[in-house]
Amino acid sequence: MATEKQIQANRLNALKGGVKTEKGKAAVRLNAVSHGLLSKEVLLPGEDGCRLAALRNQYLVELQPEGELENLLVERIVSSSWRLRRALRIEKTRTKSGGDYRYRSWQQCMRYETALEHQIYKACHELQSLQALRLAKQLEAASPAEEDVEEQVEKARNELTTFLTQNSTLIYDQS
Repeated sequence: MATEKQIQANRLNALKGGVKTEKGKAAVRLNAVSHGLLSKEVLLPGEDGCRLAALRNQYLVELQPEGELENLLVERIVSSSWRLRRALRIEKTRTKSGGDYRYRSWQQCMRYETALEHQIYKACHELQSLQALRLAKQLEAASPAEEDVEEQVEKARNELTTFLTQNSTLIYDQS
C-alpha cells in the first residue's frame, strides 16, 4: 500500500510527463503497435502505400459508388480488406514459425479476421442495397413500368453478387 506522501509524489510526476508537441505526438503515435489490426491508421509503416492505392482504385472502378454514402462504404471495404490481408499475413507468418492454435493470441487473431470479414460483407450488402435503390429510382424516372424496374433491380443485384463472388481474391489476396 502506497503512503500518502508517495501518492502525492506520483500525482506530481504524472503532471510532468508525456509528449507535449504535435511533432512528438506524431513520432510516438505507433510505439505500441504490435500487429496493427486495431490501429486507427489503415497504412502502417513498412506497408506499400501504392498497393493500398491500387486496391482502392480497383474497388472504386469495379463498385462504381455514387454519392458520399456509397463512397464511405467502399472506403470501409478497402480499409477492412487491407486489414484482413494484414491479419492473413500474420497468420501465415505464425504458421511458418510453428504457431500453436491453442494460444490466446492466435485465437484473438482469428476473432479479428472474423470481425473484418463481417465488416466487409456488411458494407458490401449495404452498398448493394443502396445501389439497387438508386438504380430503381433512375429506372422509375426513365420508365414507369413497374415490372421492368423490379427486373432491372434484380439484375443489378445479381450482377453485384456475381462480381463479389468472382472477385473474392481482391479481399483475400495476401501478396
